Amino acid sequence: MDKANFPIEFNNEIDDVKKSENDIYTLAVDRLSKLAKGHNDISGAMVNLKQPAKEHQTAYINEVTIVVYLGSDHIAATEKGEQFQATLNGALDAVERQVRERRAQQRNY
Repeated sequence: MDKANFPIEFNNEIDDVKKSENDIYTLAVDRLSKLAKGHNDISGAMVNLKQPAKEHQTAYINEVTIVVYLGSDHIAATEKGEQFQATLNGALDAVERQVRERRAQQRNY
């Protein structure tokens, strides 16, 4: 497991994944740490897990939001889906892509 050199806030509101919460946190820390490796632009991150449809008669939909703080700016990705692991991976993929695109823009500026 990589250790992040920045604080990561973790909030889980999904009862079904509370048992594996530590594994989920570890996965998020590993992926975000790899994203930050060799760079000093990430100052913090936030991972939020919730089920916005829990109180309704619709199927439970998982929502994962990941925010990466880059100095005074931030990049956010929200993914919604029925399968939790796919939803988490989708949000991590999206935030990684956005951070890489931003870095490329700054190099070419």
